[in-house]
Amino acid sequence: MKGRNAAASAAESQHFMLVLRATASAISCAGIATLQARQLLITQTAAPLGDAAVVQATSGLATAYSLGSVAEFFLSPVFGKMSDRFGRKPILLFFMIGPAIMRTLCALVEQPVARIRLLWLDFASARAIGIQPFLGMCGTMITDAFSVDAQPAERARLAASTAFGNIIGNYASGWWNSRAGPRSTYLYTAAAPLFSLLFAAAFLPETNPEIKDGWPSKQNGQSSEGAVAKSGKKSAYATLLLDPECFLIGGALGLYEFLNYAPMNSVAILFMKERHNWGPLEAGRFASGHALAGFCGNMLAGRLLQFLGKRLYVTVTNLLTSVAYITWAVSKTGPGLVSCLLPLTFGGTGGATVLVTRFMQRAVQLGLSPGEAMGVRSAIGAVARMAAPQLFTRLWLRAMAQKGQPRALPLGAPMLAVAAIALIQELLHQSSLLVRSS
Repeated sequence: MKGRNAAASAAESQHFMLVLRATASAISCAGIATLQARQLLITQTAAPLGDAAVVQATSGLATAYSLGSVAEFFLSPVFGKMSDRFGRKPILLFFMIGPAIMRTLCALVEQPVARIRLLWLDFASARAIGIQPFLGMCGTMITDAFSVDAQPAERARLAASTAFGNIIGNYASGWWNSRAGPRSTYLYTAAAPLFSLLFAAAFLPETNPEIKDGWPSKQNGQSSEGAVAKSGKKSAYATLLLDPECFLIGGALGLYEFLNYAPMNSVAILFMKERHNWGPLEAGRFASGHALAGFCGNMLAGRLLQFLGKRLYVTVTNLLTSVAYITWAVSKTGPGLVSCLLPLTFGGTGGATVLVTRFMQRAVQLGLSPGEAMGVRSAIGAVARMAAPQLFTRLWLRAMAQKGQPRALPLGAPMLAVAAIALIQELLHQSSLLVRSS
């Protein structure tokens, strides 16, 4: 009987991950396609208004990114608590509605000033009620559905699916933008979350164990009150950030935002143009190669975790990430730049799968719910996402201003900063292990 129950549970887990990974892949594909189309659409829309309008519209996207991250910082804990109260699935579905509405409006509204403002709002909302909190909620559902030992491998599979979506989105968007224009791309990427919503609504199960038949159980409210009383009515922020282990792990997780390609995208394009004389086509291919390296690394993560163990796996990924970005920074030729993708395949953000699991596990031990822990973790990430583009841009501008001078900052300074950040992550990782063992 136990064997049958175990087999049924394994089949349910496989079904859950299949649906979740397919949904995440579709949402990521549409998200990265929209990222490319947004820049083209806002430039085309502002062009008839003059060069100054183009500059203002483009710079407004950077402001929208920061404002969206600020909103995410404040909204993430709210969404976490709502998922504890009403379930993970309704909140996940909600995160698909916002992007569909915003993208449709951006495509249909033709008045230039109104469309530019909608594109700003679309970019900001993607941080607050779009792809970013969507992926956070996916991680919380994995926490609900799998044991602590199984979670890192499942998080890696989810990351591989999102990376696969990014690869497809990069190629499909570039091809369709040149063929039919960014407005058409926006209409297609608006339809993607709607179809994903219908698919997830039909096949994705609810993972919150305190939700019965789609409704909160009576014990849900009682357990939430008990958790608050147990933690001395301290906020989730205070509970987690005053705990040494969670503080160190949270810091390491926040720094992973600096390793993502998105905040470095603009600086990377400028670096490749200045150092290697690459145009948009070559830069786009490198971005796809970067995404492919992440996909391969996450596909191999399960085997590497078994072979190296969790502690050594995180250490290896951090060190290889540092090597990859140093190689990128000092590259003089195109093949030299591409060679950084090899260590990046086994590095990158792979260690986050282990650290997220430790962070969530420790939060539960401290009396918090997975939803509350997810909210705090997302808020930490939002702060890092605000800082990352500013750091990379300032380093690049300073390097360009000092170009040709003695002791000038190298053009690869942003990449060297990421290499240093990866080493800081390893220091935080090892410190958290010492705190836990003490």
